[in-house]
Amino acid sequence: MFTVEGSATISDSDGNLLFYSNGGGRDPVLSGQSSGKIWNRNHEVMYDMGNAEGGGFSAAQSSVIVPKPGMVGRYYLFTMEEVEFDVGGSVPGQPQGRGLSYFEIDMAQNGGLGGVVDYQGMILVPSFEGLCTVRHQNGIDYWIIAHNSNIGMSVFPITSAGVGSPTTYSIPGSSGIIKGSPNGRWICSSTGIFPFDNQTGVITDAGYTLGNAFLYYEFSPDSKRLFFTNNNSAFGYFNLAAVDIIGSATIFAEPPPFQTIFGQMQLAPDGNIYVVESDGTSSYLSVIFCPNAFPSLNRRLFKFQSDDLFFLGLPNFDNAFFRNDEATSTLNVDLGEDITICDNQTISLSTGFQNATYSWSNGAVSDTIQVSAPGQYSVTVSTAGCGLGTDTIQVSLTTLSLEAGENQAVCSGTAVQLEASTNGLVTWVPSDLVDDPNSPITLFKGDSSATLVATAVLGNCAQSDTIQVNLLITPEASVQPADTTIEAGASVELLGLGAGTYLWSPPSGLSCTDCPNPIVTPDSTTTFLLEVVGSNGCIDTASVTINVLPIDCSAIIPNAFTPNSDGSNDLFRILGKNVEVRALTIYNRWGQEVYQGNTAWDGRVSGLDAPTDVYLYVAEILVCGSIKREFGQITLIR
Repeated sequence: MFTVEGSATISDSDGNLLFYSNGGGRDPVLSGQSSGKIWNRNHEVMYDMGNAEGGGFSAAQSSVIVPKPGMVGRYYLFTMEEVEFDVGGSVPGQPQGRGLSYFEIDMAQNGGLGGVVDYQGMILVPSFEGLCTVRHQNGIDYWIIAHNSNIGMSVFPITSAGVGSPTTYSIPGSSGIIKGSPNGRWICSSTGIFPFDNQTGVITDAGYTLGNAFLYYEFSPDSKRLFFTNNNSAFGYFNLAAVDIIGSATIFAEPPPFQTIFGQMQLAPDGNIYVVESDGTSSYLSVIFCPNAFPSLNRRLFKFQSDDLFFLGLPNFDNAFFRNDEATSTLNVDLGEDITICDNQTISLSTGFQNATYSWSNGAVSDTIQVSAPGQYSVTVSTAGCGLGTDTIQVSLTTLSLEAGENQAVCSGTAVQLEASTNGLVTWVPSDLVDDPNSPITLFKGDSSATLVATAVLGNCAQSDTIQVNLLITPEASVQPADTTIEAGASVELLGLGAGTYLWSPPSGLSCTDCPNPIVTPDSTTTFLLEVVGSNGCIDTASVTINVLPIDCSAIIPNAFTPNSDGSNDLFRILGKNVEVRALTIYNRWGQEVYQGNTAWDGRVSGLDAPTDVYLYVAEILVCGSIKREFGQITLIR
């Protein structure tokens, strides 16, 4: 599905997908967005929200799904508006956006694939970005929490009677994500941490102020910690049991300072917190492991498939699904890839976990061991509250060989292939003189003679060899004039330049093939190639294209015009050197004729300015003696 941030999905109790949504969108023509949609489990569109229903395309929490209390197979899909709701122009009747809306889905519809049976739009306006659901203390009902513009937060009860009337609390902040704890006792927004009573729906402002430095949040499975990312520079958590909650902030990971954006966090069934990460062109999934006990950041578990995929959101859920007061996990122990070492070389193997218990296959009990002998090494790591994990690595010995190849003498401008023979990984230096400095087979791209050094690495083994590339002078071929356009039957004189002998091709249309200045008379557009051979046998080429104009039988029909009397693009007209308009009829989007004639339309109807809109035209034109009928759309812009 097409979305930038918000999305929602729901499965049955066995984990089988039911349906999912991007939450909303706008008119694709005006905004460049996709419309909001709901997809069924077969990835078919169950419902298209069009351009006036649902939430916002880039709302941080565009949607969330909750079961309808007391109704098996019924679900509510709540949607939230984006701050940029008027991109491409606001929708009529929605001057402040759509705010909070909801759809009711019945899974018994459409043969069990589900269908929308009710839609209630704009039940809270204005409201932007944040949308949170919290399980009621009774385990059946729900609360929906959303920003109420600059007033505060509104809390809606969801019971078997339906969606109830909201209660609004004066809570700072008017947008941004809202997160609820798995036990339903806390909520967090971009401005603070607030106690929440999931029996009464009451939010209390206890003064736990955060400020705008913290962008994304998530609670631990046991609801005792609130994790955050701090302006993409650090990961930490607040201790919600501390007397000074804000002062309890603990940093546990500081990613390297390279170009990375960390997006939303989401608690998952395995007890870990997942984080979406992007470098601006590609997106990845990272994880905060063991959030209940000893959290650690494991980055870029995998890369999403598309190379140009950029997004910042993860699906929005009721975190009560993932409550686990004693969450344990399998430790992700990673000793790395199998490795090859050289003779007399020692390497370090490390588990990457601190404050744990370690058991190595060689009897060691430390986090890190030193290895100088080949063999298979295994380790088991266990930590209190987070389970245990194991990993194995194979250490091998090898002999490294390298031959950079023979010295070469070639003409400048000619591709020089370098081919190193090795059983390792090659690096060429200087790296800027080769096409690929990390490949044994590469192309030399220097403009003068040079010595290159090839270094091969296998495991921690390294070996170097050199090769000399001597460049011979190549004549510089050129042709005057540059690409030229002539009429059919005309001629043009070419002038070849360069030190050496000349050969022109193709011979057709040339007055001579071995002179420096032939006269060409081509029958059709032709590219002539000049080959200049120097005294050392080096060859350079140049080319020129002589375009021969055919009879122009094209009609130029614009797709927009601006009748604002500024002297530019004020009329809709059909143009062409050999085009005659016989009849032109314009219709508005309701099929009503607004113009009929054989001249240009000035954008007026019965003497009045026609409004900005897309109109349809039907034209009968005479093109190079043949009658054609043209149909299409023209956009009038004022």
